[in-house]
Amino acid sequence: MIKNGFCKAALAALSLSSMGAGMSEAGASEPEFSVSGSWRLRLEALNNPIFPVSPGEREQHNQRLSSRLLVKGEMKWDQFDAVIEMQDSRVWLDNNDPTLSSSQVNTLEPLQAFVRYSPDQFTHLASVTVGRVALGHGSRRLLAKGVFRNAINNFDGVLTDWTWQDWQVRAFYLLPVSRLPSDPTLVDANERALDKSFSERRLFGIYAHSDDNRWDLHSYWFKEDDGPGLATRNRDLYTLEVEFTDTLAGDWLANLDVIGQTGTARQTASASDITDLDHRAWMVHASLGRAVSDNTVLKAEADLISGDNDATDDSLNNFEGLYGVRRFDFGPTDVYQAMPRRNLIALGARSVSKIQGTKNLMLGYKAFWYQETPQNVDSFIGHQLEARLRWQTTSSLRLEWGGAYLFKGKGFERGAYPDNSAYVYTNFLYSF
Repeated sequence: MIKNGFCKAALAALSLSSMGAGMSEAGASEPEFSVSGSWRLRLEALNNPIFPVSPGEREQHNQRLSSRLLVKGEMKWDQFDAVIEMQDSRVWLDNNDPTLSSSQVNTLEPLQAFVRYSPDQFTHLASVTVGRVALGHGSRRLLAKGVFRNAINNFDGVLTDWTWQDWQVRAFYLLPVSRLPSDPTLVDANERALDKSFSERRLFGIYAHSDDNRWDLHSYWFKEDDGPGLATRNRDLYTLEVEFTDTLAGDWLANLDVIGQTGTARQTASASDITDLDHRAWMVHASLGRAVSDNTVLKAEADLISGDNDATDDSLNNFEGLYGVRRFDFGPTDVYQAMPRRNLIALGARSVSKIQGTKNLMLGYKAFWYQETPQNVDSFIGHQLEARLRWQTTSSLRLEWGGAYLFKGKGFERGAYPDNSAYVYTNFLYSF
């Protein structure tokens, strides 16, 4: 049965707030109010889609003008913190791009609406949060509050934060919010519908971060079932992530992120597909870097992610990224689309330079291969070059320019647009 998780979470939040108000004494401090937000306007252009497509599926050239407005109101009163944040994400000038979805469009929607209670009478309990939230954990490869993408993931549910010895621990039970409408025609027209969560789809688990910033541990369960208005692949997945970061030989910074995934899922979301298949997937990310000058850091990166090239067998091996993001690993998303976090081997290098204190330049290179190669296709995907320049012109205004160029390998030299892909974008971000 479909349930409006936002309404239920809001009622629970109000109940929690009322309980705390009754506990407050006449001498309590006055509530503090604040309003903040940002507006981003971005123009993107792509020549030749990076993924092989058939004639008629997608235009050779595409552009998009996207806008994202965030406005957050916050009230702090003693041990309580109440937040309401609105998101308005829209696009224009899109050239009938079939990749346009509710991941880029979410018109005038409550992004966050929660109450947080932070008691001081308990030794280990730091806070309890009830309502609609947007959040990210650790590496952000499994759960992230998106930055580049035009629309942000959010969830209805409960979070509890704890301190235990030298660890910050969070336990949570969340219902992922489905952005609406989902019909491509309505999305393209920036139409609005109230988003909702479904009780048939839930994400719960534990995230722990060590106080010395060396360890991040993630233990997540993701379960979904079909329901009225919700067709799913009936995924029942357990995911364990262990991330370790430390310095080596004094000034080398190393990072290792290992994720394993097990459970069951179906090949499709069709109602006629009732076969549960074993799901076994994994991924490894490693990086090693150091400062090569006073203002430049250079690092090498490697990703190995399980894949599946046989849809007819009785197992699934494509890694499921859950609610993570991939922009920081594989390049721009939205119009460019970047490589998905599955069936991939990626090797590369990246440099980040701070220039005159107000500018930030990132340069990157990646080579891509299939981890499991589709039949009759070469394994090499291509070489990708990427650049991004940010300029903080004032405390409130940031300008940004970027782009990517994919020299397609034999694995991508097929379909309607086998030539290399060129992508550029520019945007400004005004914060208030």
